[in-house]
Amino acid sequence: MSLKAKLKRMEVHMKQETKPVIEQHEANHSTSKSWASLATVAHTFDEHVCYIREVRHSLDTQYGFKTFRTYRDDLMQWDNQSFSHPLSRRSVPINKLIFFDTETTGLSAGAGTQMFLLGFACFEEHEVVVRQYLLPSPDAESALYHFFLKDVGQLEHLVSFNGKAFDWPRLKTRHAYLRETVPQLPQFGHFDLLHSARRLWKNELPSCKLSILEEEKLGIRRDEDTPSHLVPLFYFDFVREQDPALIASVFEHHEQDVLSLIALYAQITETVIKWEERTSLNERLELAKWHQLNGELEMATTMLTSSIHHLQEQGSAKAEAYFYRGYVFKKKKLYKQAIEDFKEALKVDTFRFKSAIELALMYEHYLKDFTKACTYANQALSFATVEKERLQALKRIHRLKRK
Repeated sequence: MSLKAKLKRMEVHMKQETKPVIEQHEANHSTSKSWASLATVAHTFDEHVCYIREVRHSLDTQYGFKTFRTYRDDLMQWDNQSFSHPLSRRSVPINKLIFFDTETTGLSAGAGTQMFLLGFACFEEHEVVVRQYLLPSPDAESALYHFFLKDVGQLEHLVSFNGKAFDWPRLKTRHAYLRETVPQLPQFGHFDLLHSARRLWKNELPSCKLSILEEEKLGIRRDEDTPSHLVPLFYFDFVREQDPALIASVFEHHEQDVLSLIALYAQITETVIKWEERTSLNERLELAKWHQLNGELEMATTMLTSSIHHLQEQGSAKAEAYFYRGYVFKKKKLYKQAIEDFKEALKVDTFRFKSAIELALMYEHYLKDFTKACTYANQALSFATVEKERLQALKRIHRLKRK
C-alpha cells in the first residue's frame, strides 16, 4: 500500500476517533457546571481529587426558632459566667469553634466502613460558613484528609454529636494510616452534645436522636431531607456514576447536621445559664444533678431548693429533689439538713430504698448512732425490690451487727 493510501486510511480512523474526544470534553464541561451549581470545586493533592463545597449563611438567617446571630449571642453568654461547666466555652473564642460531623458508609467499626464526607460549620465575622470535603473514590483519602486538616488547623475546639465515641476516633484511625502524607492532627478540645442532651431530656423525649431534638427543642423540621439510612446508598451510586446530582441531597443533609449543632449548643447553653426563666421542673432537676456531679454544689442546692418550692404535691419529682438536695448537703457536710431531706424523700415509694440506705450511712458514719443506723438498714431491706438491693441492705445490716 502506498504512503498516500496509508495516510488516507489513518485519516478515516482519526476522524472516527475525534468524535468521542469532543463528547468527552463536553461531558467534562457539563460535569464541571454541575459541581459549580452545588458550590463545589475539585481540588487535587497527590494526584487525587477531593471535592470541597462551601456555603455561607448570613448571621440574620433564620434557622429553627432563632437566627444564627441570636445563637451566637447565646453562646457568648459563657463569657460572663463564674461557675465551671463541661460545656463552657469561656476560654475558647467563638470563631475557634468547629461544629463537626461526618458521613460514613456504615455504623460498624469494621475495615469496610469508610468516612466519605467530612464537614464543619464555624462562625466568621458576619456569616456562618459551612465547608464539606467529599471523597470521590476510596483511593483518594490522602486528598480528603489533606484539605480538611489544612483548613481546620486554625480552629481549636470541636462541637459534635456523639463525635467523641464515633466520628473523631475513626478520623484519628484513618489519620494514623496517612500521617506521612497529610498534615498533623490538631489537638482539639471537644464538646459532645449527645451526652448533654441525654442528661437534660432523656426522661422527657422518646429519643435523643438529633432529628428528635431538632423537632422538639429547636423548631427545625426536615420534611424533604434524605433519611440517614439512605445516605450511604446515595454515595455508592455517586461513586459508581460520578454524577454530582446523586450526591446533592447528601450535601444538604450533612449541612443541616452541622448547622443544627450550632442551634443545639445554643439551646443547651440557654438551658444551663438562664435556668430560672427557661427550664421545666424536669430540666431543673437534671441540671441540678449535673452541677452536683461537676462539684458546683451551691448551684445544685439553689436549683433543687427552687424545684422543691415549685412542686406542690409530695410526688416522685419532689422526692427526687429532696433526695438529691440531701446528697448535696451530705457533700457539704451539712449532716442535719441532709438527714431531714432524706427523711422527706423516704415518704415516697420511688426513693424509699435509696433514702433508707443513705440514712443508715449517715447515722453510722457521721452521727455514730448505730441503733438508728440499723433501723434504717432494716427498712431498706424491707423496701428492696430486686436482688441487688436486698444484698446491699443485708451487707449494711451485717456490718452494723459486727459493730
